[in-house]
Amino acid sequence: MSALRSYYYKLPPGLRLLGRKIYYFPIDLYEGVTGKRSKNEPKKGDIYVGSSDFLSHGIRQTKVLQKYIDLKSTDHVLDVGCGIGRTAVALTEVLSEGTYDGFDAVEKGINWCNKHIHTKHSHFNFKFTPIYNDLYNSYSQKAEDFTFPYDQGKFDKVFLFSVFTHMQIPEIKRYLKEISRVLKNDGACLATFFLYDDSKKESGSMLFSHVYDGYKLMDDKVTAANIAVSISLLNKMANDAGLQVNTVKGGYWRNDVEKENADEFQDIVVFKKI
Repeated sequence: MSALRSYYYKLPPGLRLLGRKIYYFPIDLYEGVTGKRSKNEPKKGDIYVGSSDFLSHGIRQTKVLQKYIDLKSTDHVLDVGCGIGRTAVALTEVLSEGTYDGFDAVEKGINWCNKHIHTKHSHFNFKFTPIYNDLYNSYSQKAEDFTFPYDQGKFDKVFLFSVFTHMQIPEIKRYLKEISRVLKNDGACLATFFLYDDSKKESGSMLFSHVYDGYKLMDDKVTAANIAVSISLLNKMANDAGLQVNTVKGGYWRNDVEKENADEFQDIVVFKKI
């Protein structure tokens, strides 16, 4: 773990968001004055996840959804942990006849999405869900007890980018069960993980030093910082939830995967409802 990342994780949740805003203030000021920031893009200091280009990253994620779960213009989709709309902005160019729903535990992200996306695209809907995450907040509602605010069998496709990488095992189990519940019988889910095989010696740019039964943590003080899950445990959790792992595609965080041969930094997993 880099020294900067380690220091960032030592900050209280509120200060992490503030620290990012201060860090990017000069760039945000410059882009605001010069008009270089797109009207479909938040200030960099307000983007609380990821460091890559907002618009191009969203387009790349949309292409991943089209490639791996056959995303169509007519699909009803759920974006779990939608953040500040990185994927949603790109999907406004794709879901012309379908619908989009997204929820997230960071209120300012949902507020931005409602103001800048929902007002222009009424079939894109966003919900703030105050769920506890020690990386971002101190809410009392726990993800391991959370019920998605959507009806059974509502969605053709569900997706999660960099969500399961910040959750503990009981929370992942709960979310997989909820994904299975809200998916249609022929539905599919795409999610990203950091995965490892217990039978192999693997390495990557992400270091998970704290080893437990079936998973590893990057930081045992901020448990949502990043988590790696064993493939055997992932398969068991999926089956228990009524899902089947159909595809695993390694991300370029791995030392044995070339960036030009990967679609995402994290590992891509496709689930189908059993």
